[in-house]
Amino acid sequence: MVKIKASKLRDVELITDTGIRLGWVYDLSFDEETGDILVIVAEPDEDLDVSEFVTDHEGLLLIPVNAVKSIGEVIIIDSTKLAVKSKLRRVSMIKEKLQQG
Repeated sequence: MVKIKASKLRDVELITDTGIRLGWVYDLSFDEETGDILVIVAEPDEDLDVSEFVTDHEGLLLIPVNAVKSIGEVIIIDSTKLAVKSKLRRVSMIKEKLQQG
């Protein structure tokens, strides 16, 4: 396993495996108890419509770390694992239906 310093990731470009430019690494969010990285916090590309993506209160993208396919000159994100609002709505609707019986 290759070790990468978090400081080296700052401002690295994030691109999906389908070629969509998401933005640049701004920060990382960690689980306080385990120390695991939860999400990459990214400054969105100026041409990206962020309305379908999960963002924080400042408009920064929240990209789940399990969506990372590779890290090099750029970070490649698996588009099927990218958290988008439409997926989250579908998941919550399914959960509601299951709870209703």
